[in-house]
Amino acid sequence: MSHSATAILAAIEEETRERELFREQADALAAEKMRTESTTPPVIGVATITWEYTDSPHPVFLGLLEGIKSRLRASGCDLLLFTTIDSDPDAYLRRCRDSVVRGVILHGFTTDDARVSRLLEARIPCVGVDDIGLAPRLGHVSSDNVGGALEAVRHLHAAGRRRIATIHAPLSHSVGGERLLGYRIGLEEVGLHARQDYLAEADFFLHDGEIAMEKLLVLDERPDAVFAASDVMAIGAMAAIEKAGLRIPDDIAIVGYDDSPYATLVSPQLTTVRQDATAQGIAAAEGVLRMILDPSANPVELVVPVKLVVRESSGVNRPAKRA
Repeated sequence: MSHSATAILAAIEEETRERELFREQADALAAEKMRTESTTPPVIGVATITWEYTDSPHPVFLGLLEGIKSRLRASGCDLLLFTTIDSDPDAYLRRCRDSVVRGVILHGFTTDDARVSRLLEARIPCVGVDDIGLAPRLGHVSSDNVGGALEAVRHLHAAGRRRIATIHAPLSHSVGGERLLGYRIGLEEVGLHARQDYLAEADFFLHDGEIAMEKLLVLDERPDAVFAASDVMAIGAMAAIEKAGLRIPDDIAIVGYDDSPYATLVSPQLTTVRQDATAQGIAAAEGVLRMILDPSANPVELVVPVKLVVRESSGVNRPAKRA
């Protein structure tokens, strides 16, 4: 017996509504259980590595934190933000025990960080957001770094660009490796050769992006487009292009990654890959709560979709100028 596509869609939507209702009811019961187990609200810790290497505001962390807060608030939990920089291997474990922290969300860490290892050894439920690595009983939430970079390359190729370079993050960062992989897959998909001299490494800082772009500009055959693995690096690259007397996007098109507030403040406005930081925060919080309530549950493994936001810097509405 066959069914129309409309009928199948309606059935899927009904099943989805029922599943969401069940999840909401289960979450409400779980929240009540957590509240009644203790006279004080359960505490969830949040730690980010970004404060340890820069005083600049992180383009994603504030949105991530907002998502975490909203999900924890719905479950009647308190949030403890680890703001003190302390390299002692037992620093986070000590804070967890002193403040009776039930689980921890980690942003930007790697599993070879001793502070993370101590938490996992103590079997404290942990969920890592980006760049955390693999470890038993460790959940993961990230944006679709590979897919986002792939979309950036597709977009630049569709805009008529054929010499597409990248400013990528160090491969010690998992997001750096994933976005570089997406770039390589994108080039292969559109039939372009991956040139070694078009791979410029930089850290997630403005000045590093500028230096990396300067190296690309002095090549005998300079690129006509650049995908930068962060908006901050992209803006640094834009500064180098302008200082060289070239125009964006006429001479070189630029695509960034993050859709940070800076993307619409520069001129031309930056085409970029938007991360849904709030959704990542909600997913990370939900993942750690489920691990607390059911220690036998599988740790969360989730990749959050991204979206290419087209603005002026990729020049899609203008003919690409050929060198």
